[in-house]
Amino acid sequence: IPAGHTFIEIETFVSTKGKDIAENLLKKAADRDPDAFDMYIYNDFFSYGVLDLVDKTLTTLHTKIKKKDWEDAYYLLEGLVIFVDFESVWTQCDDGDRVDITNKTIGAEAIAVFRGLDAEDCLTPQIFPSLETVLKKLFKFSEEMEGQGCDSMYGPLCKGIARRLFQGKTEDDFALELEQLQEWANGLDADEKKEVRAKIKKIADERAAAAASGKTIKPWYAQGKVYDEDDEDDDFKLSRVWKDYKEYLSGVPRMPLRGPAKWDISKWTAAERRLFEFAAMDRDTMDSGAMDDALEAIMRRRFS
Repeated sequence: IPAGHTFIEIETFVSTKGKDIAENLLKKAADRDPDAFDMYIYNDFFSYGVLDLVDKTLTTLHTKIKKKDWEDAYYLLEGLVIFVDFESVWTQCDDGDRVDITNKTIGAEAIAVFRGLDAEDCLTPQIFPSLETVLKKLFKFSEEMEGQGCDSMYGPLCKGIARRLFQGKTEDDFALELEQLQEWANGLDADEKKEVRAKIKKIADERAAAAASGKTIKPWYAQGKVYDEDDEDDDFKLSRVWKDYKEYLSGVPRMPLRGPAKWDISKWTAAERRLFEFAAMDRDTMDSGAMDDALEAIMRRRFS
């Protein structure tokens, strides 16, 4: 495994810098989840609290892009991509237009980072070993967002970049990837190690069976349509997308609609939390609509 890199799961090979950024965001997200504090505040509190983290990260990333600080921009993008892959509750909030423009901004910023690195001949797995993971995660996320009705043209472009960079991978390259997985698995605890090794063996067996029958297993970037890397669609122009994004945010609430003006519940005082705690909810004093909303939100979070 290259220095400064690791696996989060069997298909997620990342830099430790990107991993640290994602873990920090996930910790902050957990502090915005009312369920974690046995509280109900209002529907979508958690969604908008996480969306606020995405907004802040996109703003920081935009600054890195403007300064052409491409290395830091890459790791920040990687961390954001891992984060939205693990925590997508923000995509379920009741403001579909905001979700759509945020998704477009993620795509436009990603493309700006890749093009900036490419212009300096740095868009290579030799410099950024986790690059394929980032491209694949972005493509998969774009497909999920398309399924929600959001324009996600950045996905096929990311796949096009991956096709150019990785289409020459050899069996030796795939064998090295399996060796890296084995190295990672060796450091896991006994139960997880057994599970991961079984998955690695399945991958190896499938490749061996395909080779024995003269077949090839097409990697994700070799399947389906791609967009030209130099495509100048408006959705790929960061200046335009950023302007639309900031204009939209200027017209929507950015702070919680109930409770203190902060998303981080861990920073609320005990008195501020008490009003929204499940234990303090008296069925006799709550109107039926509020109670129904509370129960609906609790059940949705518990079983989603």
